[in-house]
Amino acid sequence: MKHFIASNLITFIVFLLKLLKRDTRKSIVFWLAEKIIMGFEKTKCRALSNLRVAYPYNTDEENLRIAVRSYQNIAFGVVECFWLQELEQQIDIVCDAQTLDILSREGGVSIATMHTSCFELVPFAIQHLTGNVTTLSKIPKFLSKAKSIYHSANIDVIDKHDSNPIIALLKASRDNRAVCLHSDHYAQETPVSFFGCKTQAPTGAALISSYGKMPILMCYTVLKDNNRYDVVIERFVDGYVDNNKEEISLTMGKLYQRFEEVIYKHPEQWYWSYNRFRP
Repeated sequence: MKHFIASNLITFIVFLLKLLKRDTRKSIVFWLAEKIIMGFEKTKCRALSNLRVAYPYNTDEENLRIAVRSYQNIAFGVVECFWLQELEQQIDIVCDAQTLDILSREGGVSIATMHTSCFELVPFAIQHLTGNVTTLSKIPKFLSKAKSIYHSANIDVIDKHDSNPIIALLKASRDNRAVCLHSDHYAQETPVSFFGCKTQAPTGAALISSYGKMPILMCYTVLKDNNRYDVVIERFVDGYVDNNKEEISLTMGKLYQRFEEVIYKHPEQWYWSYNRFRP
């Protein structure tokens, strides 16, 4: 019953927001996001704790400014996921010719993504470039219509709550699809160093590359001051990852080094409030 109520409430809020101009939506979401992070002590403290790891020489005031703007950008990005197709004219693809060549091949590609601004824009942009994308998402149970958002954008989505999502991912790689996987979250699959902390990470992007013998690209989004999004796509592994534990672990370690560089460049775009630095 509570999922039904939550789903209908969210549907009603989204309906109201869609009646407004995009700038007005952003102002409302930014105002609400600031109230939330400043009002929920646990969320604020977790973000500040993570930021102290990455920016030990910043003052708490400097880190709080980053935490608030990050939360605002992420909140606005999550809300914008409800009308992905409307963002088609708000996207600038940033990549080189060699990356476009990889995306145009028929052999498929593994794409490691990050939780920056409107992160679901990545599969949306890749779908427009390839017409052949699959993504994995942990869809909240109270968002009963969430899959329809992906399907309306012609995105093949696998819900982590579905039975055998790993088998579905492997099938997507075998079918030579572009497989987008969030790769910057915590998972007990391989050890990595992240901002000098020993933690653990998922191996999905490397495993898909190894299984499908396909390259790895890295992709992330940046919400710019003009309210347009950059969707940045970079080459990471031009060939494919060898099918052994050491090579997969090494690949993920190098990927996390690149994540650090991107986050240092765009600290206000990444989601700092997640409990990321667990051992």
